[in-house]
Amino acid sequence: MTEELEPNVRDYEEFCNNFKWDVPEYYNFAFDAVDKWAEKNKEKMALISIDHAGENPQRHTFADLKMLSNKFANILKKHGVKKGDKVFIMLPRVPEWYITVLGSIKAEAIFMPTPTLSMPKDIEYRINQAGASVVITSGEFAARVDEIKNRCSTLKHLIVTDGERKGWISYEKEMKESSSTLSVPKTRSADPLLIYFTSGTESYPKMVLHTHAYPIGHTITALAVQDLKPTDTIWAIADTGW
Repeated sequence: MTEELEPNVRDYEEFCNNFKWDVPEYYNFAFDAVDKWAEKNKEKMALISIDHAGENPQRHTFADLKMLSNKFANILKKHGVKKGDKVFIMLPRVPEWYITVLGSIKAEAIFMPTPTLSMPKDIEYRINQAGASVVITSGEFAARVDEIKNRCSTLKHLIVTDGERKGWISYEKEMKESSSTLSVPKTRSADPLLIYFTSGTESYPKMVLHTHAYPIGHTITALAVQDLKPTDTIWAIADTGW
């Protein structure tokens, strides 16, 4: 017999009537959510990734993500990335996507999640519109960036997450050498966090800027819509560019 679990929200109308946003003045999701889980329970699972065949699972705890994202944040800082710099990230649902996003957040860079279906003209448009200085992608998509990189005047660094490529920084090599020690900045919740691009169904895609308060909004989705508990595992199939 299946045990009936108490839902997070039993009376939706009452929940809505009593709900109030609690947005602190200072907030950084990577430090204040991911790292705090790591400190609370080093063994708590954060991410399970499998290959296209549904096999060979990779498991990352919150402690793993804390350490790896610290390393990547230090890589960005090493190459001169500063608060407010734009980082274009085009990766599929692989651990490196989460690590580079969290590392960008820790470095207080503004990351730009981009669908892997984007073609060279789409990539060029996004980089130039946002003034991105860094591109992060895998070897599978790097040729698309090479095709247009000379037409992107703000672009300074290219990072490939697998293997090595001429003219590109090797993620794997630098992650091995990077320190996992990182100082915690004072990030305001109103500071810019990420740039999404609209679908562009009627015209060119338009930039949508979100602040560091944006992840707080997702707590309501998890709590009231998905009814998630701290011990649950959720299967996420959403595209990383959206």
